[in-house]
Amino acid sequence: MIEALFLEISIELLREAAARLPTKVGQTLGIVGGIVIGQAAVVAGLTSNILLIIVALSALASFVTPIYKMGNAIRLLRFPFLIGAQIWGLLGITIAAVFLMTHLIKLTSMGHPYLEPIYPFRMQDWKDSFFGFLLIFSSHGL
Repeated sequence: MIEALFLEISIELLREAAARLPTKVGQTLGIVGGIVIGQAAVVAGLTSNILLIIVALSALASFVTPIYKMGNAIRLLRFPFLIGAQIWGLLGITIAAVFLMTHLIKLTSMGHPYLEPIYPFRMQDWKDSFFGFLLIFSSHGL
């Protein structure tokens, strides 16, 4: 747990430092800093190679989100899931996911449920989605 928190906080510090520097310097700092800190942490015995790879992959995956604020939310959600996994294992991850889904189900956006195509289930919404999906693939000849 301490190893994972150490690596997560290190990644977050590097990301924030790189974001506040000019573009070329920030990118260089992120790459070189990640390599140097990761290698130093493994050599010092603070963490394992496998955990370093997993944390690096999760940090890279957070860049996939197209909306910056959504990426921030995902980055912050890693910590409760990590704590839940440490305390209760797979059950903790499941409990954290249930809390997250409960929160998302309660949310509304401009009077509509946030997870509208999924919850509440309406067959008409799925018909529109399914036929739109078929229309897209048929127009591209797939």
